Amino acid sequence: MDLKAIKRIPSYIGGLFVIIAGAIFILYPEVSSSSIGLMFGAIMIVSGITEVIGYVISIRDLKKEAYGKAAGAEISFVYSLVLIAVGIYIVIEPSYVLPLLTTFTGLYFLIDGIVKLRRELFVFDKKDSGSIVIAMMSGLLIVGGILLLCNVFYGTRNVIVFTGLSLIVSGLDTLCMEIMKKDEKKTRK
Repeated sequence: MDLKAIKRIPSYIGGLFVIIAGAIFILYPEVSSSSIGLMFGAIMIVSGITEVIGYVISIRDLKKEAYGKAAGAEISFVYSLVLIAVGIYIVIEPSYVLPLLTTFTGLYFLIDGIVKLRRELFVFDKKDSGSIVIAMMSGLLIVGGILLLCNVFYGTRNVIVFTGLSLIVSGLDTLCMEIMKKDEKKTRK
C-alpha cells in the first residue's frame, strides 16, 4: 500500500462511520436521548479526529497545491479541534443533546457543508461531473443545516430521521471527495 492510499484511510473510516450512524438514526429514531447524545458525540469526535489526522498527514501536499493559507486549511484544522471538544462534552453530558438537537445538528451540518464546499472549490483544478456532485452534496448539507436551525421539523422523531439522512449525505460526501481526489491524481500522471 502506497503513502497516498494510507493518507486516505482516516477519511474512509470517518465517512463509513458517519454513514452507519446515519442509518442507525433513520432505522431507530425512538432510541433514548442519552443514546442519541452519545452517538452524536461519538460522530463528532470521530469526524474531528479523522479530519485532524488527514490534515496532519497531508499538510505538505496541501501547501504544494496552494491550499495552505490561501484556502484556509488552518480553519479546517481548528474546526476539527472544535468538533472533538464539543463531541467530548456531548459524550460526558449526553442528556443536553436532545433539547438542543436541532441547534447542534443544524450548526454541525451548516459548518460541515461550508468546510467541504470550500475544500472542493479550492482543491480541485479541473471541474468535472464528480466535482459538481461533491459540491451539490456539500450544498445539501448547508441547506440541511439551515433547515434544522430554522426548526422546520416538528417532533423529535422527524429531527432524528432528518439528522440520519444528513449524516448519510455527509459520509457520502467525504467518501466521494476521497475517491475523486484519487481518480484526479491518476488522470494528472
